[in-house]
Amino acid sequence: MTDLATLARELNTLEAVQAALAGIADRTDDARKHELIKLRRDLSAQIAKVGEVAEPIFRAADPGLNQEYRNKFSRMRSAAALHQAAWPAIRLGENIADYKASARTVREANKAFVAWVRGTLSQLQQDR
Repeated sequence: MTDLATLARELNTLEAVQAALAGIADRTDDARKHELIKLRRDLSAQIAKVGEVAEPIFRAADPGLNQEYRNKFSRMRSAAALHQAAWPAIRLGENIADYKASARTVREANKAFVAWVRGTLSQLQQDR
């Protein structure tokens, strides 16, 4: 599998974890807090995996493109970290509207990052 194909696969996994997290806010069962903790760990691990695979691809690209990648990756990672700090699992169920708004910010940052990387990968694939 090429490095670009590996990154595409890891982006799919990142989206799947994010989608699973999106469903937590609507649940009321007792297991949701434990699942939230597990999914947050999965998200952190997947963000790290995406970075591990993407970093050499973008480092080898144009310096401006590499900087743009780093900025977008940092924005996505920071959005997740800020949300998790503001909304620890113990607070799940408190002020649902605010929680959902915060989680939506993370999803939007994730979607923007993934869309940008996919578009850029398509361009990089054509350049090879």
